[in-house]
Amino acid sequence: MPRALLVNPWVNDFKFHDFWVKPYGLLKISTLLKSMGFEIDFIDCMDRFSPEAPEEFKKSDEYGKGAYYSEEVEKSEQYRRVPRKYKRYGIPVENFRKKLEELKKPDIILVTSGITYTYEGTRLAIGILKEKFTSPLILGGIYATLCAEHARKNSGADIVWQGAVNNTFIMTLGKILHSRFEPKKEADFNELIPDYSLYGDLRSVAVKFTNGCPFSCTYCAAKSLYDGFYQRDREKVLNELDSYHRRGIKNIAFYDDALLYKNHYIKGILKEVIKRNYNFVFQASNGLHAAYIDEEAALLMKQAGFTDIRVSLETTDYSMQRATGGKVDNDIFKRAVANLKKSGFNGSEIGVYILAGLPGQTAESVLNDVAYVEKLGIKIKPAIYSPIPGTADFMRIKPEFKAALNREPLLQNEYYFMAINPDYSWEANLKVKAEIDRINSLIIT
Repeated sequence: MPRALLVNPWVNDFKFHDFWVKPYGLLKISTLLKSMGFEIDFIDCMDRFSPEAPEEFKKSDEYGKGAYYSEEVEKSEQYRRVPRKYKRYGIPVENFRKKLEELKKPDIILVTSGITYTYEGTRLAIGILKEKFTSPLILGGIYATLCAEHARKNSGADIVWQGAVNNTFIMTLGKILHSRFEPKKEADFNELIPDYSLYGDLRSVAVKFTNGCPFSCTYCAAKSLYDGFYQRDREKVLNELDSYHRRGIKNIAFYDDALLYKNHYIKGILKEVIKRNYNFVFQASNGLHAAYIDEEAALLMKQAGFTDIRVSLETTDYSMQRATGGKVDNDIFKRAVANLKKSGFNGSEIGVYILAGLPGQTAESVLNDVAYVEKLGIKIKPAIYSPIPGTADFMRIKPEFKAALNREPLLQNEYYFMAINPDYSWEANLKVKAEIDRINSLIIT
């Protein structure tokens, strides 16, 4: 029986917090590999509740969020102009090494990767794994998909896998291991659920009722990460939720990019959740599409246990709304907020994402968005723009700068981009943040 070691590496960044962070794709791969007869070993460097994590960082708020153990690390030359400490987040490195000593040699190692500019933690993990094992190592995930050329040259992985797993992935494993694995139906890949049996102490789970996104927002790379859009079988979704209920899991975070699209789908699931009295606390930290928050959807979300809602607005500027994809306008957004409030959500439970720092977007423009949202009496959640490959906005960047961003993903970090962005500087962001903090402090619960 083949043995696979799955690793979710550290995150190197200026700021990182545990908002129900789970290596969703890697956990789905565990489910796939087990169905193929693999034995699985698993190390999640970002699991605050693992035996390898310091005890003092296992404290959480009522929703399962908390701070990571971190160590300050040396900044690269590019980051010296960013006025923040640079850290590696996750379990101590020495604890990772000790964990590896306990494991049998794997036949294959699979490492995932997160946002492009956090790859230094990924490279460190691969280096340590290569010191310990001679097993072939495949790197997948967001960084591997969007910055494949850089990953091939710099990560240390034997194979860089782009995109989601499919039958080609299964064939690749077969060639590496000199085995033959049966192909799967396409629907089988879409219906894979994450393998949370890998966790001993599980306080929250991430779920996806859908895969991909039907929209084409110019700042988002979802189209490069997933092919098409798929809504999962409702009964399989409900079976998955039932398993979490039986395990006593309360906090459930949605990782969907378009959860509410064609909202009769989500309405049907939520009605059953309410009927079964699961008593979940649903977290929708990915921005929800305002156009699908009608009165019935808002009421069902409230009754099913949604809390701390996040709704996408991005900008109130009509021309910019059209230029970035035309997903929402001010009237649609205002109606969605009214529906949420009517259903029982108060202002502190509704947050709106507004983008800051888009190419050509000034601090004055962002402050206009802030002033508009202030009148609605809801929380403002700024989303600082970072130039990510695979997006339409990235293609519009000046060729010489785009080439530099492709050569070095660290430059794609939002904090670095602010440090060099003439339209939305670090100082401008501090001014905007101060205004947002003032407004948010006045929201009545």
